Amino acid sequence: MKKYIFTAILSLMCGILFAQTVGTVKGKLIDSIGKQSLKNASIEILTAKDSSRTMIGLAKADGSFEIKNIPSGNYIVRLSFQSYVSQLRNIKIGKANQEIDLGNIYLASTSERLPDVVVTQSPVQVKKDTVEFSASSFTVKPNAVAEDLLKKIPGIDVDKSGAIKSQGETVQRVLVNGKRFFGDDPKMATKNLPPDVIDKIQVFDDLSDQSKFTGFDDGNRVKTINITTKKNTSKGYFGKAVAGAGTDGNYDESLNIHRFDGNTQISVLGQANNINKQNFTPQDILGGGGRRGGGFNVSSSSGGSGITTTLGGGLNMKTSWGTMNSSAYGSYFYNDLKTTVEQQSQTQTLITTDSSTFKNSVSSSSSNTPSHRINFNLEENFDSSNSLIARPNISFQSSNPQSYSSTNTTGTTGSLINSSVNSSSSYNSGYSISGANMQLRHRFKKKFRTISLDLNFSASANDGDGNSYAVNSFYGAHKVDTLNQYYVDSFHSFGFTPTISYTEPLASNQILEFRYSYNTNTNHSVNNTYEYNNVTGAYDRFDSLYSNSYKYNASSNTFSISYRLQEAKFNFNIGSGVQFTDYKSENTVKNIIVANKYVNITPTANFTYNFKKTENLRIFYSGRTGQPSVSNLQPLKTISGLDTAMGNPDLKPQFTNSLRLLYTSFDPVTQHIMFATINASATTNDIQSSIIQHSNGTKTTTYANLNGTYNVNGYFNYGFALKKPKSNLNFATNIGYTQSQTLVSTDSTLLTPKSNFTKNTTLGETIKWTTNLKDNFDMNLSAGTNYVIAYNTLNPTQNANYFVHTVTTDFTIYTKSGWILSSDFTYTYSGNRPAGYNASVPLITPSIAKQFLKNKAGELRLTIFDLLNQNVAVSRSVSTNTIVDSKTNVLKQYFMLTFTYNLRNFAGQQQRMPGMFRGMRPPGFEGHFGGGFGGGHRD
Repeated sequence: MKKYIFTAILSLMCGILFAQTVGTVKGKLIDSIGKQSLKNASIEILTAKDSSRTMIGLAKADGSFEIKNIPSGNYIVRLSFQSYVSQLRNIKIGKANQEIDLGNIYLASTSERLPDVVVTQSPVQVKKDTVEFSASSFTVKPNAVAEDLLKKIPGIDVDKSGAIKSQGETVQRVLVNGKRFFGDDPKMATKNLPPDVIDKIQVFDDLSDQSKFTGFDDGNRVKTINITTKKNTSKGYFGKAVAGAGTDGNYDESLNIHRFDGNTQISVLGQANNINKQNFTPQDILGGGGRRGGGFNVSSSSGGSGITTTLGGGLNMKTSWGTMNSSAYGSYFYNDLKTTVEQQSQTQTLITTDSSTFKNSVSSSSSNTPSHRINFNLEENFDSSNSLIARPNISFQSSNPQSYSSTNTTGTTGSLINSSVNSSSSYNSGYSISGANMQLRHRFKKKFRTISLDLNFSASANDGDGNSYAVNSFYGAHKVDTLNQYYVDSFHSFGFTPTISYTEPLASNQILEFRYSYNTNTNHSVNNTYEYNNVTGAYDRFDSLYSNSYKYNASSNTFSISYRLQEAKFNFNIGSGVQFTDYKSENTVKNIIVANKYVNITPTANFTYNFKKTENLRIFYSGRTGQPSVSNLQPLKTISGLDTAMGNPDLKPQFTNSLRLLYTSFDPVTQHIMFATINASATTNDIQSSIIQHSNGTKTTTYANLNGTYNVNGYFNYGFALKKPKSNLNFATNIGYTQSQTLVSTDSTLLTPKSNFTKNTTLGETIKWTTNLKDNFDMNLSAGTNYVIAYNTLNPTQNANYFVHTVTTDFTIYTKSGWILSSDFTYTYSGNRPAGYNASVPLITPSIAKQFLKNKAGELRLTIFDLLNQNVAVSRSVSTNTIVDSKTNVLKQYFMLTFTYNLRNFAGQQQRMPGMFRGMRPPGFEGHFGGGFGGGHRD
């Protein structure tokens, strides 16, 4: 679209209503020496009264420009281009001067004259598939972090836990100047880097290393944010130390220090608190702390559920060398989370069209989970033709969860069906090697002819033991069952995928790719369970019903061919492959062997069309096979309370067709930005639940291949800048629809299970207003509502719809003398739920601070968390034939006094580096190159 329809209509209406005279200014920008046209030079229309910017535009390829619809009045036209001296021209728009032609304007290079005007860059640029935001266009409060900057950017949302969404999709990776920072954990960068060292924020879909080298999209895209740092931070250090103590024994301590010395960069992070703050993303490589019992959820937000004590710290290092910009970087991070969760819940299970069961539960759980993460990256460019990339990553973790729960189940009439008391404890430890790949790449002399070999390796292990105790009472049968078990579990997996790719040019803009990939995956699971022997007082009675030894092996060979066409306005890739899959599962205890062979087609296609430099449309399609997991396949009974789950060894792989559309548009004149995203998928042979609901209130779940799974999500974002006050207004709309099928049966209908289609529609709207004032005041305001329409065919009259309304605001007032007054306010209202599970929560956290010491490096702050002492946490989930409402313990009101010391020293500043960092440089990390974190930033 050449113009936004909305803007055109609005402008027309305003012209009719107010009969306002508008004018046009045009001209042409030329280099004063070489006489070449200055493409993309900036033209700004400033009001003569206060120099506030009214409109902005860019010069065309021939240097010409034309700014239309300028209201009548006196203006200053600022003409600027990077590395050129800016010029100012005074103009007056009126009835007698509706079209002003400035003619040829010759700009002189700054190499000839010293610049007398600072060039103001556009706040947003669209570069192919990347949307780039200038950090200087957004203001944040003192002592902010990168996360606060992201909250102000159109199309980016950050929730209370620090999880990031961009254009409606979850951001899985945050880079710093194109390089991974503490692995792939986004929060490591966003919660630890200060905004004053940031130059640009770039948002894009990152490709795999293989795709970036060959130019062919393999479908492995990751929503990514790249943070580029300012050039003047290439030598020096910065960081922050925090120490806080509060009421009820609460504390908050953290440290982050970053040292840059040319090509060597070192970052040290540390954190300790008991107020649910994690400046990192917790990982669970053990699957909830073990196979049986002890499951829990960890919240990472101050207002979240459960109570978590956090201890963590790590080191990140990077260096580069040589004329080919080779680099090595890696990190180590340790964290220990101690979590306690107390929960009350109600679960409604739909059985038939006119009957349900209601399970009320009270539970508590705790766990201590220490983890180690090691990430390493090597990018060696031997010469212009040969390169090597290696990215080994490994994590170690142990956990000792303990849990207790008490439940009772009633029928539709309110009569008691069963009750249960459960307790469990276990200890598990294991490791995970994921994403460990090595890639060898070679470019031939003929342009676009390449060959590459990619080796991907993964492995994991989870070993542990534990106890499970349960007393189950069934009132209809007047029966009490006692379960007292000890179990030993072991799970090991191994995966290896080599891929070879060859590209051959057909013409200067056409390329073919031939690819072969082999994949093998092996799993071995051993579960030995022993019953308690009342005679011997030991767990020495082997229970074959709950024991299993299971081996699973799957291998596939995939042959594919792809074609790519690149034109000035568009490009597209299209390809397809054939995949031959063999898998074999073996139950060594029950002597059951299942083997199958499958052939699948793996089509891919993507298309990009550039309407203009700041407007594009991208379309992606892929077809992918999904293998069943070991827990889906192995016929082992696992117990959770009164419910039993068991795998199905006859499952087939599922196949998913996915379609994705992304539209981006930015108008540099009006400063309006728009994103639109549509994601759709359909799955055949989807692996879903088959549930048997027993008359005693228990249920058995197994798995089946079913059709009818669909998923469609749409996201629309529209934002623009306001002049008075200087701020941004943003509108975001989310619409989603999901459908899935399950099988539901009872004891009397085992042979004729009913299909239950669960259909959920989500409607959401968020309005966000953020200020960009330069001095003394900062404010962000957002209001959102989400409405979920939940429908299932098993009981269509059941109303499971619910909604959540949220209003969030934070403001900061700061003075030149160093006083800072801040407050965060979040109001959440959730309704249409059972009594006790609706919530109206005003969460207010005010604070007052005083900055002192040289350059205001020190800050003393008093914070009151939950001023009104109203914090609660409720949630609802609707899936298959269940509706679960829960209420969980949360942090309550506390007072906290915090001291913060900010470290800054760049290029000659006098603030000294702490002794532990002075002179820190590992052996062999010599050499220099500039630019923030150095190298690799996205163009």
